[in-house]
Amino acid sequence: MFPDIYTYAPIAIYDSGVGGLTIAKAIKEILPQESIHYIADTKNLPYGDKTSVALCGYIAQVVNFCLSKRYKLLVIACNTATAAADYFMANYLKTIGHKMGIINVVDPVVRYIDGINRYNQVGLIGTKYTVSYGIYAKRFRATGITVTSLATPLLVPMVEASFNGKSVDHLLLDGYLNQIVSPNLDALIPACTHYIFLEQALNFFLKKHFSKEIELIDPAKLTALAVQQLLSVHHLLNKTKKRLPDCFMATALIPSFKNAIDKLFGQKPMAINLSDYTPFIDLTSLC
Repeated sequence: MFPDIYTYAPIAIYDSGVGGLTIAKAIKEILPQESIHYIADTKNLPYGDKTSVALCGYIAQVVNFCLSKRYKLLVIACNTATAAADYFMANYLKTIGHKMGIINVVDPVVRYIDGINRYNQVGLIGTKYTVSYGIYAKRFRATGITVTSLATPLLVPMVEASFNGKSVDHLLLDGYLNQIVSPNLDALIPACTHYIFLEQALNFFLKKHFSKEIELIDPAKLTALAVQQLLSVHHLLNKTKKRLPDCFMATALIPSFKNAIDKLFGQKPMAINLSDYTPFIDLTSLC
């Protein structure tokens, strides 16, 4: 599963924009000795309205980039990319003859909810692609848990805009969430890492509309714990005194991304050109 790498090699975290920074922060809190290299494909933001072939192309570029940098793990912090990579990733890596350690943001959430044993119905808000692909419903099918999914595409640009000083539109958020209110709901999954930045507003809505406690799932923490477990099992936790610097990269240095990096990590991001890592094979049959 893993190539021959050093334990102090960085962990790569990939998302379309600022959303995956929630996972980056969670990983740094749990594993402060690890270095992270964040890859934001802001040039192609938002991902939720893209085709499968387009998304597979973006993912392949990121994979090629990560292989060239010899990262010890790739965390796909984007639900939309996770859905697009569901079948594509294994086929692509096999086709190009490489192995890579990968964790996505969906499976840790599914394992956690399945382990609760008392949850029967969960609500889900996500991008159009994530909801239409139905990756959570497919994962939960064997568990008997019912998923009520709702596409909420306007929330991603709203979160991005919040790092440019714009306020959260509570009317828009409530308008979306009112569509999945159910007396049988046990938990709500923010199935887009951008939405984790709306935690306070989401919890306020749940407390206002439900007499019972509805758990707001925390994909960032669950993914970080999955990273910790995987690295531990494969003896890849950095226990040395050597740690490479953290690095935040984007395919377009848009203001919201620069502001988010400064606010959350006190650093400046750098620009990267992923088009240099475009695959030389036809991806159509693999997507």
